[in-house]
Amino acid sequence: MPTPPESSDAPSEVALSPGRRRAFTAVLVLLPVLFFVLLEAGLRLGGYGEDYPLFVPVDGADSLLVPNREVAKRYFATSATVPTPNPDIFRSEKAEGTFRILAQGGSSAAGYPFYRGASFPQVLATRLRLAYPGREIEVVNTAMAAVNSYTLLDLADEVIAQDPDVVVIYAGHNEFYGVLGAASTESLGRWPALVRTYLRLRRFRTVQLVRGVVGSLAALGSERTPVGRPPSNTLMARMIGEQNVPFGGEIYEAGRRQFEENLDLLLARYAEAGVPVYISTLASNEHDQRPFISALGEGTDSTAFVAAAQAGIDAYEGGRPADALPLLEQATTLDTLAADPHYVLGFVYETLDRPDEARAAFQRARDLDALRFRAPEAFSDFIRAAAARHGAHLVDGEAAFRAASPGGIVGRRLMLEHLHPNLTGYSVLADAFFDAFVADGLLGGTPEPTPPGRLVRLVTPMDSLAGRIRVAQLTAGWPFRPEEAQPVRLDTSRTPRYVAELAQAVIAGSSWLPAADSLAGLYERDGRVRDALVTRRAILQGYPFLPGSWSRLASLELTRAQQSGQSDRLPYVAGLFQEALARDPDHVPALAVLGAMALQAGDRAAAMRFLERAHAVAPDTPQVLYNLSGAYLQEGRRGEAAALAERLVQMQPDNPQYRALLGGTGATR
Repeated sequence: MPTPPESSDAPSEVALSPGRRRAFTAVLVLLPVLFFVLLEAGLRLGGYGEDYPLFVPVDGADSLLVPNREVAKRYFATSATVPTPNPDIFRSEKAEGTFRILAQGGSSAAGYPFYRGASFPQVLATRLRLAYPGREIEVVNTAMAAVNSYTLLDLADEVIAQDPDVVVIYAGHNEFYGVLGAASTESLGRWPALVRTYLRLRRFRTVQLVRGVVGSLAALGSERTPVGRPPSNTLMARMIGEQNVPFGGEIYEAGRRQFEENLDLLLARYAEAGVPVYISTLASNEHDQRPFISALGEGTDSTAFVAAAQAGIDAYEGGRPADALPLLEQATTLDTLAADPHYVLGFVYETLDRPDEARAAFQRARDLDALRFRAPEAFSDFIRAAAARHGAHLVDGEAAFRAASPGGIVGRRLMLEHLHPNLTGYSVLADAFFDAFVADGLLGGTPEPTPPGRLVRLVTPMDSLAGRIRVAQLTAGWPFRPEEAQPVRLDTSRTPRYVAELAQAVIAGSSWLPAADSLAGLYERDGRVRDALVTRRAILQGYPFLPGSWSRLASLELTRAQQSGQSDRLPYVAGLFQEALARDPDHVPALAVLGAMALQAGDRAAAMRFLERAHAVAPDTPQVLYNLSGAYLQEGRRGEAAALAERLVQMQPDNPQYRALLGGTGATR
């Protein structure tokens, strides 16, 4: 039967020309691209998201830059508060002859819990200024708590853009629990390449939107404290996503891999830019910090292990170290991952006067601690290898800590708790960098002899006490045990109450500069000259561009020289006032005192130059009027002297000194 013809109403297939087919395909491809372009544009127009640059201009002074207090918001998606870098202010245009140090790292590089003058970069700079008095030394510390190698690498180009003469790095403790770390609550997974790609794309508002949504959902899912973890308000505790990270396990290897890859890329980037890098090995408290978590390996005969370990511990605590030794060694054989037996073994070896074995046991206990706040020795080994591979300069900070510790075992002599140095420890680290700089001739020339860092560091009593308070807050909660808490006991006979009040205010967020200035004034009022000098010098270290930093220190030094009769210090004092004038030629306090000093020295011409400038800027300053009137009188310019004296009497009619000056000019009133 013949097939009927197709109806003319049936649709016919239309063949697309090659050109139209390509156009159609292009439209299909471009539609999602166009969608994201429009979304990105809309988000930007709507003001969504931020770039969070590393450096921002100082309010009211566009020629100065400061690390951005909000830069860590690039990385934290679920935390309401983020860590901040030290507010080290520096010139946006580096002055000729300036030696600029840029620092990178985590909380130990930032100087936690004291910050500012306690940080090893600032102690290093203080020594360098004494060793090279003709050089201007700048320090810009970008280190922050709870950040790791991802952050250092992400910020490297912005560091390079500031033309550093050297970059100093102390980092590696935060690879597991720092932001984006392998076991952190603020993690994006354990694939370093993926995380680095995200950080490169993060400047797009669309990516920030997705990350914000994911972060909000993650925050909703993490409102309850994880099982087995007591609640804590510390950033340190909040960053822990995975408590148990066994040595050599999957997460451990992920953290090690992320550190090695990122550090390699970081040092390669600085080498390509021609920026010298000095990077240190790592130290932590091995002797006096018991492992936070001692976890058994899979397949361990837990009954036999616990019996041997407990018997060994009991023997040691019972004063029988020789009996404890074989039992604890047996326990470490029964389970190769448990940290506690190695820790107690360290004390046993120490008691038996076997220091090398003690040091190895304490180090092994630290490396096996499954709560990974302290970097294992493998990280320092990789720092050594990476530095050699990329031409970076190795600073063996770990060796410096060991050399300053009994038996070469780092403990509370240099550490506050598990890994943050105390003031002496930060000085040891600074000295290690200083020695490396000098040995390499980094600044050129021959340095002047300088005292060690512990004798020149500039830490105010307020900052020292604030550090003790922060450590007390840190150790009061998980993961520290009750016996590891470090409460603050204030000796008010040695530390005035106002120091504690100012320290608490700074911890609560008050601005440091007004607090330090108030502290110095209170010390001056109470005659505590040494404490006042330390505070004034610390202010000058942080704010050398402010003329008041120089003139207030100079005034204090002048008072001390006058009270002690040390006239040989007057040229030094005059130099400080001149430094204030170099920052502001119209700085009245410096002009007034320099005029008075010149008048007292018999140099009336210089005195009148200073005093006339001060009078032109601030015509009603009593001390300027008084001294300038006296200078005019000595020069025989009675009419001008009388006019100024008359103004003084108008201002303070009952002041006998002013009335006597007026009478001395021959004027009558």
